[in-house]
Amino acid sequence: MTSRPSIARRVLAVDPCSSGFGFAVLEGSEHLLDWGVREVVRRSGARYAKLIDDLIKHYQPDVIVVEECADRASRRGPRVRRLIQRIHKLGVSRMTSVRGVSRSAVQKAFSEWGGRTKQQIAMTIANQLPQLASRLPPLRQPWMSEDYRMSIFDAVALGLTYFHLLHRRTSSRDRVKSVTDQNP
Repeated sequence: MTSRPSIARRVLAVDPCSSGFGFAVLEGSEHLLDWGVREVVRRSGARYAKLIDDLIKHYQPDVIVVEECADRASRRGPRVRRLIQRIHKLGVSRMTSVRGVSRSAVQKAFSEWGGRTKQQIAMTIANQLPQLASRLPPLRQPWMSEDYRMSIFDAVALGLTYFHLLHRRTSSRDRVKSVTDQNP
């Protein structure tokens, strides 16, 4: 197995949806390795866990990123909250770090790039990662249910926000370090 540079962390972002879950595997904010939707016919937690465990084994991520449901902006129901807790436990059992990213953090990060609504965020992602452009769902009308492909874009948004927050933390540490280096 080849070693990866320490800067380009491999992230598996997972977004549960009504038919299963969307996922994205990113290595850094500019390299999308894989993405898709896994359908779960019988909505059992064990089936979800098996599919996610298979992804963890295959991609060996450094971090698993999921939505932070404790955030006030989260509108996730009890079933999805349980699934996200199960992903946390699965990550711990696989000795893989699991990080939660709030919807408000996603909205804040993407508002800096011009995306405020879910559709605008998906369009921003499709522009940044052209391999997803053909998967971009059409604009949703109020009477329409959400397109299953949107969970791919939600997962990518979680992963990109994770990298954005990681970069901001690293940059602020570097700024603090350079200021303290200047002061004797």
